[in-house]
Amino acid sequence: MEIRGSYKWRSKLDGDGGQHNLLSRRLFLGSAFASILTGAEAELSNFDLSLLDDSVVPSELFFVREHFPAPSTSSAGWKLAVTGALKAPLEIAYQELSSQPRKHLPVTLECAENGPGGGLVSHAEWTGVSLASILKQSNPDPQANFVRLSGADGFSRNLPIEKAMHPDSLIAYSMNGEKLTINHGFPLRAVIPGWYGMDSVKWLRSVEVRREDQPSVTLRAPYIKVTRSLLTGDRPSGTIDAMNIKSAFSRPVDGAILTRRNFIVRGAAWAGENRIREVEVSTDGAKTWLKAQLPSQQSPYSWVLWMFDWKIPGTGTYKLAVRATDDHGRTQPAERAADRADSYEGNSYQRIQVTVV
Repeated sequence: MEIRGSYKWRSKLDGDGGQHNLLSRRLFLGSAFASILTGAEAELSNFDLSLLDDSVVPSELFFVREHFPAPSTSSAGWKLAVTGALKAPLEIAYQELSSQPRKHLPVTLECAENGPGGGLVSHAEWTGVSLASILKQSNPDPQANFVRLSGADGFSRNLPIEKAMHPDSLIAYSMNGEKLTINHGFPLRAVIPGWYGMDSVKWLRSVEVRREDQPSVTLRAPYIKVTRSLLTGDRPSGTIDAMNIKSAFSRPVDGAILTRRNFIVRGAAWAGENRIREVEVSTDGAKTWLKAQLPSQQSPYSWVLWMFDWKIPGTGTYKLAVRATDDHGRTQPAERAADRADSYEGNSYQRIQVTVV
């Protein structure tokens, strides 16, 4: 695998203070080399949201979240097993699967652990085959309720069969028009649109149809909601699946020093299975809000890039915040629910501070 020394980006947009500075991202080189040399480390790397010019994120900048070290993979001899509670088990070779009718789908993926303003979120255009079409070939048991997706790294996830059978749930082999890279699941991965990224299992080896839901993998922190109370302590209170509504700044960055009295504030907003209806920006610490500009066309499962033409009244320190509302009326909360004891689904306002001189 080729490791490039740095990944560089030049701002193409006006309204960013008139500066077109060459930026560089320190892109996981340490962990990448460690993984190659020792095979002992799982990778965790963020997408730098300040690099966001276009909705599609190049694969080399797309965030990476691994639960276990990436396995050694090759498309030669790779087979996907479809087993479990079904009448016709299948074993499909990579070449056979990639020759089946294709489906293209733009999808934003976000890690459930991503906090406000965090970079464990990215957007790409995926190509593959419908998971439902593969399941239908195997004729699942009518009593089946779940589908377990398992990767070659040992990680697996259980999906309700309704989500697995949705025509937009994919087995993908291409990302942004090119073959998947190793750190994005080559040769096959699941893409479960609108749900948090852990369900989009990488290095997909098996699809198992099940009648009952059973724990799919033992992690130090399993993906469940945990609430805390004085009477009962910490207790599970639900599953982590569909993505919450969320928004983030791309520019300016927190702590920026601005020299103009007019600045185009930019960012992204996403809502999982829903669509963004409105994005609002505050420049006075979330006391008052003004609407940002949204694109006229939106695609399901995809983030939208918003912009806000900020007429700055004068010099000083400004506290900016952003929030979004979707087409189902969900709005980001100002703060995380006080009773949540887990680290997932953090979608409160992102707040930044900038100085105007």
